[in-house]
Amino acid sequence: MEAAGQIVVRPLGASDVHQYRGLRLASLRDFQFCHGPAYEDAQQQSMEWHAERITKPGDHWFGAFDGDQLLGTIALRTQEGSRLRHSASLNSLIVDGSLQSRGVGRMLVAHLIDFARSLGFIRQITLAYTEGNTRAERLYEAFGFAPFGLEPDALFHEGRYYGKQHRQLILNPHE
Repeated sequence: MEAAGQIVVRPLGASDVHQYRGLRLASLRDFQFCHGPAYEDAQQQSMEWHAERITKPGDHWFGAFDGDQLLGTIALRTQEGSRLRHSASLNSLIVDGSLQSRGVGRMLVAHLIDFARSLGFIRQITLAYTEGNTRAERLYEAFGFAPFGLEPDALFHEGRYYGKQHRQLILNPHE
């Protein structure tokens, strides 16, 4: 666990599902441009669907908490098999809208990178974000994630197509 002031980063579990679903829905509603799933589609996903999502084997979900209040989430998705397990992906970084640009996302990304390193077999972390999301771009650049490709027309939002920027962080570049 990590703490900065009163904020603690810890693994998410089934007991956190109500707060996780609420935070996810609020982010999908308020920051539609930043997410692939549509808010209206996500509203139809049950509490059980959300519980399965944050407890899926191979996925490591973390939450930033102030006491019992969930402030943000992030996930590290790993892969099975000897030829793929070195590569994981950062997914689902969500921070409560009222706390944007206050360091919660930075804390979650730092925790996820440290956790991936601690596993001992992750060589690289990849991620994708919507082209034009400058907050995400600045955050990931600060951690050294380098661009490796753009997926054109990956997201359709309000009558327009947007690309997805793909980035990679090599955890031990001297291997």
